Amino acid sequence: QQLAVTSVRLAPPVRVVRRGCATTRRRVSRVARASFVDQPGDDVAGPAASTKTKEKAPTANVAAETEDAHEYVESDEEVRERQAVGALVRWCVERGATGSGLSVRLPDESNKGRGLEASRDVAVDEPVLSLPLEMGICDAQEGHPPEAWETMMNAPWGVRLACRVLQERAKGEDSEYAPYLALVPVSVPGSPLLYDEKEVVGLQYPPAVAEAREMRDAVKKWHGILSEKCPSALAGADHDAFAAAVSVVHSRTYGVAGEKGEGYFRALLPLADLLNHAGDEYDPEASFAASGESGDKKPPMWPPAGDKDNVAWSALDDSGTIAFAATKPLAPGDEATMSYGERSNDHFLMYYGFTPPRNPHDDVVVFQDIEHALSWHMVFHPELWDSGEESEANARESAARAAVKATEALLASTKDGELMNAEPRLKVLPGGRADARLVSLFAAAYAGTDAGVEKGKEILDVDIDSAHADIARRCSELLRQMPTDLKRDAAILRGEDGQVTDATRSCVSYRAHKKEVLMDAIATLGKGALELPEAYR
Repeated sequence: QQLAVTSVRLAPPVRVVRRGCATTRRRVSRVARASFVDQPGDDVAGPAASTKTKEKAPTANVAAETEDAHEYVESDEEVRERQAVGALVRWCVERGATGSGLSVRLPDESNKGRGLEASRDVAVDEPVLSLPLEMGICDAQEGHPPEAWETMMNAPWGVRLACRVLQERAKGEDSEYAPYLALVPVSVPGSPLLYDEKEVVGLQYPPAVAEAREMRDAVKKWHGILSEKCPSALAGADHDAFAAAVSVVHSRTYGVAGEKGEGYFRALLPLADLLNHAGDEYDPEASFAASGESGDKKPPMWPPAGDKDNVAWSALDDSGTIAFAATKPLAPGDEATMSYGERSNDHFLMYYGFTPPRNPHDDVVVFQDIEHALSWHMVFHPELWDSGEESEANARESAARAAVKATEALLASTKDGELMNAEPRLKVLPGGRADARLVSLFAAAYAGTDAGVEKGKEILDVDIDSAHADIARRCSELLRQMPTDLKRDAAILRGEDGQVTDATRSCVSYRAHKKEVLMDAIATLGKGALELPEAYR
């Protein structure tokens, strides 16, 4: 008996032939999908149908039976999932969405959940999806209860959009967005907003622990404000449901600007929010956990070994439409992915509830600011700061501060200068990269007098090497302060302590990569002269 397959397309009404399915038993289908493509030859393909059939009856000769004797049986859950995807695609088409060359991939064992994949060959720069902004749930006054807007207009965007999702969910099938919300998850379990306190502490990285607590406190605060001043905005949601909704909108929202940068909108965009992340990655063998090597024996973490994303989106055009096009050739079955940005794992964890495993844009804060770094250097090097006259120490300090100002002036007109103005914290990044302000601060402290630096005295290579070594020592300090080592984290992620929940996976993966960055800084900046802490050797 054959099962009908919903086939919906964002293109002329042509028919689609389904690709064959696997014949072995699997708990979740890898091939069930709702197509929204126009494929060559579709108009002569015949009716859309699934090749999935019921399992064959067992044979008498059980010993001779093989896996091929079974054909995959689609579960009721998969049937419902496929039908829901078909309903969503039809709903999108009715509201002006168009597209070609992609289909919706249903959840499988990869833990990625739903996604989009190529259903035919797609060329570079070929448009694959176009969506009018108005079809999404937008961060705007429209839709909120009138009595709530005075309070809502002062709330963070995540709170406003979370309330819109809650309000529409409360309407059930009467919601205009019911087909969309049927496939939007209720929560993002890997989000720190949904951690317990043990998991927050388990991040092991003080800046992340502080940020997670700050975000959780903000959610609690705004739930209290809305409960008191405009409960209708929450549509009956308690704190846990509200926090879950915030985790969802944080992970799925697009920030959309006009073609000339004017007007900035945030919106949940159906179909587009199925594009999973892929971006820059360093070589897998560059990972300490993967290779077990350090120094010259493994490839560097910078520059990136490649970028994995293959779809990009445009600015909002004059018609209010967002277009997506391929940036690389796609073959049938290739997952369509988009970069969520060249960001640190802090951003990925806090907003998306996951961390890219080999992110060359991750970083680790080593000092809170210049004052913190200078104080640490004075304590760490008493032979440099306390051995001579007070005037000599004052001269070194002035030299160091002058070098930082010179570095900031040199970089003022660059992208790095913009980042420095917005970020006083001093960081290291994969590939042994360190904040230029920090290197100049330490190197100038070694170099000599205030007068020498201000008059353009050249800082010698030996001074820069000494600065790099100090940064490596600081990284070693931070690594020793983290309660578990990289091997222990890897064992947890393998499930050696039991079932790995989404929260455990996101928490441990996050802290493990911070350790990778610190280890890389120690190996690269220390130039092999500084050993890793004992637990990491």
